[in-house]
Amino acid sequence: MNTAITVIASVLVFGFLIFIHEFGHYIAGKIFGFGIEEFAIGFGPKIFKKKNKKTGELFSIRLLPIGGFCAFKGED
Repeated sequence: MNTAITVIASVLVFGFLIFIHEFGHYIAGKIFGFGIEEFAIGFGPKIFKKKNKKTGELFSIRLLPIGGFCAFKGED
């Protein structure tokens, strides 16, 4: 039981750190006027996605919680 709680807590803490890190990229992109295509936590297939109708930015949570990214427009 303790192992399961430790694993869940580790994933949550790691996910929070990833969110804060990627949110920094997002804010820096906004400040410097970069267009943002997608802000994602995790990699792999999307579990949840929401598109901002006003800005066209896509926010997503993905299957594998081992990182994240902030995709800027023109970045291929």
